[in-house]
Amino acid sequence: MKRMKCGVLWAALVSVLSLTSCLDGDNTNIQNYNEIMKVDKLTGLYVSQMGYKINPLNAGDLQGVPVESGYIQLHYTYDYTQDMSDGEVDATIYGYSTISEGLWMPQAPTEADADAPVSAVEVTSSDATYFFYKLDDMFLPIEFFVRKGVDTNDLDDREEEMSKHQFTLYYNADEDFTEKGMTLYLRHKLLEVEEDDEFTVLSGGWWHFNIIDAMARYQERYSKRPDKITISFERNTKDISYGEDVLTEGKVDIDYEKVKDLNEALSGSKSAVRLLAR
Repeated sequence: MKRMKCGVLWAALVSVLSLTSCLDGDNTNIQNYNEIMKVDKLTGLYVSQMGYKINPLNAGDLQGVPVESGYIQLHYTYDYTQDMSDGEVDATIYGYSTISEGLWMPQAPTEADADAPVSAVEVTSSDATYFFYKLDDMFLPIEFFVRKGVDTNDLDDREEEMSKHQFTLYYNADEDFTEKGMTLYLRHKLLEVEEDDEFTVLSGGWWHFNIIDAMARYQERYSKRPDKITISFERNTKDISYGEDVLTEGKVDIDYEKVKDLNEALSGSKSAVRLLAR
């Protein structure tokens, strides 16, 4: 399994738990990973798209962490010499990022549905598989301006602010689907805005989008999945205005072929947990 290198935005979104022993550099058997995982609410385990499950040794530290989307980004350590033959891995969680749920819209949003640009979508095509869980669940780290006075280092304060930002994807199959790929459009809406609110603090978060509907439409046309997914968004790196001098079209490309290749490889693997071996 590949360990993802966090960018500046991603690192800022990680809530670090008060742990020291899990980062003990003297134990050469300890491995350090981070990945997006599915939350199994019944068992309390975290399921990797690779097939194995993470059993958190410090589960109490994660109580109360919001899992609105059913997914979470975990940063953990584990001893690779442990018995993992049953598909479960005992691990210590030392950090996490919550993931909010995004929306789908069947048509281009009106002014009432989208009213603020974003600063960036921090996706790197070379690490395309990190932004997917299997084939149809996509995750976007989005950078945008939040209200002045929000303490982005306080979990409760940050989560309350994130709930007041709505992100939606839409597409136009007739215009934006080609044999090589598809374009999806990201739009941002501010919720519960007060007259004196000022959006001056740059922050961000992770959003989950299930793109099975767009994939089904694409496969109807081309009898295959796309090779590339392009995310288009309204970009303003200075504020939340739509001024002509500051607004541009932002685009990021995701190499979806890598996502397909990974899933094909996993479907033929009888022991995905071996990917955790050193």
